[in-house]
Amino acid sequence: MGFSTKVSTAFAADGVGPAVYGKYRDRGYAVRPLVDALGTPVERNATASEAFALAGLDWTAERRPLTYASADGTLLPATGRIALVRSDNDALLGVHGTGYTPIQHSALISVLDYLRENVSIENVLALHQGRRVFATASFDCESEVSQGDKVRRYLHLFNSFDGSSSFGIFFSDVRLQCANQLAYLTGRAFSAAEGAGAGLRCRHTVSASAFAERLPNLIDLERQQFAKSLDDYKRMADTKLSVDLARRILEAAYSDKLAHPITDKSTKDKRERTLEDLPEITTIRSHYSGETGLATAAYRGTAFGLFNAITQYETHDAGRTTDDTERARARLESLWGGTASKRLARAKQACLSA
Repeated sequence: MGFSTKVSTAFAADGVGPAVYGKYRDRGYAVRPLVDALGTPVERNATASEAFALAGLDWTAERRPLTYASADGTLLPATGRIALVRSDNDALLGVHGTGYTPIQHSALISVLDYLRENVSIENVLALHQGRRVFATASFDCESEVSQGDKVRRYLHLFNSFDGSSSFGIFFSDVRLQCANQLAYLTGRAFSAAEGAGAGLRCRHTVSASAFAERLPNLIDLERQQFAKSLDDYKRMADTKLSVDLARRILEAAYSDKLAHPITDKSTKDKRERTLEDLPEITTIRSHYSGETGLATAAYRGTAFGLFNAITQYETHDAGRTTDDTERARARLESLWGGTASKRLARAKQACLSA
């Protein structure tokens, strides 16, 4: 696998490179979280309203009539459509049908206020000029895979004004020592237990207060599920890594890329893509070996060691654009429900199937 891949500065010796999650100074992180660079860290004891104001989200999304220019320049009404704009600067957030009712920032604030006894808000993040919004909070689900190596479960509220998502929540597991995201959790068990339509998402026509009332039960379920997740991580740490198992884990993780054959530019002949063709593998190997790995030495030779090398790549390295901010934003969105989250889920399942 003689490919070279630039390794990011996230794991530089000075420990100031970008990672993913918040409150690193007092939570045991070895690197600066990416979400701190993209979003607004929230000081302890700040209210949700104060946090959103600090993040510059003290505006509302307003419905405005939508028009378009005819061939002669006359402005005509766009029947059945409205423009959604920011109240503070008139920036366009999205174009929707007339039945669309935006869920305002106040809804997320209300949910966080409702959960204030259960969670601690850590960061508020606006993407794409406020078209998408996330609020990250931690709650008392934290334990160790091995002594001193803690994993914490986070809660994330999300909303959009551009139609890219509904309003809802998800969870993630984070290895605090290196800020590697170990899992993206959608809470399907809660939805199944509560019935169709219950749980994690609501449309922009549903009461946010009714949605909020479901969440304490979900928090209780997550506390129960977290113990099983820790058992999974410990099982992976006890699983010896063979060459065959390593290949199976990597092939499962990157099955989306391996599914696309390679075409010879001169002959146009196609052949199957293999791990040796993936530039990611060189960086993952470097992380696993400890050369560039974030606190992986204790797990070298185990499935958990390789899993952490993969999560480090997806958490800290992935992305093609040369613009650091855009690359960080794309990486975060990929981890929160995109391609990266699916890769990590497949890698975890392959580790546990050993």
